[in-house]
Amino acid sequence: MTDGIIPRLRALGLNEYEAKVYSTLAGLRKATARDIHEVSGVPRGRIYEILHDLVQRGFIGVEEGSPNAYYRLDIDLVIDRIKADTVAALEETRTALKNLEMQPLSNSTPWFALKSDWAIENHFQGIFRKVQDELVVMCNDPAFLRTHQHLFKQLRRRITLYVVVLDREPFAGISLPVYEARGILREMLEAPGAAREEMKMACVFFIDGNEIFAIGSRGTERFAFIGTTTPLVRYLSRSILEHLEG
Repeated sequence: MTDGIIPRLRALGLNEYEAKVYSTLAGLRKATARDIHEVSGVPRGRIYEILHDLVQRGFIGVEEGSPNAYYRLDIDLVIDRIKADTVAALEETRTALKNLEMQPLSNSTPWFALKSDWAIENHFQGIFRKVQDELVVMCNDPAFLRTHQHLFKQLRRRITLYVVVLDREPFAGISLPVYEARGILREMLEAPGAAREEMKMACVFFIDGNEIFAIGSRGTERFAFIGTTTPLVRYLSRSILEHLEG
């Protein structure tokens, strides 16, 4: 028996002793409780309880006799069943989370920050699912826009999309509606906070006039911040659209 399989079995929901018993029986194919105890090192007082549980959960089978013999069931079928059960549980969890509604606390803040790459990417991808009418992208990073250009192209088929930049030239070849910033929009993109070497803003997204999502970096660390429905977000969104449409 190899110890390397134990963590993998524990990830399937088995505890330490169950993983040792199951992996031992997987190797022996068929054995008595005494044999499994001696090979696995699981205490004799726990063997019968664990074997009974594994039988009930469909991991192994039992051949009654004196003594009983235990055998492994088809491993492919066992793993496929666990996979199907796991996917079903994940889908149920997904639905439950989407339907979950709670009254926000009165002192909850409409602004919050994201620091992990996973959280930032997850929220960024969520933009393409949630936006309904219009998306304004103020961007200082041509590489970011090129990397995700295919997503924006798909989105453009169903919503109004504006991409605002300081200078069109670095964004040449990007097949999106790119607008060169002027007036107050140019001042926003040239803001000192966005130009300082220690803090660089890649893109700022205004989503349906209700949410702002900004992605940037400080040195080698990525960060993002989100602003949800507030008068300030709505005012900024409306003002930007008025400049673009004007």
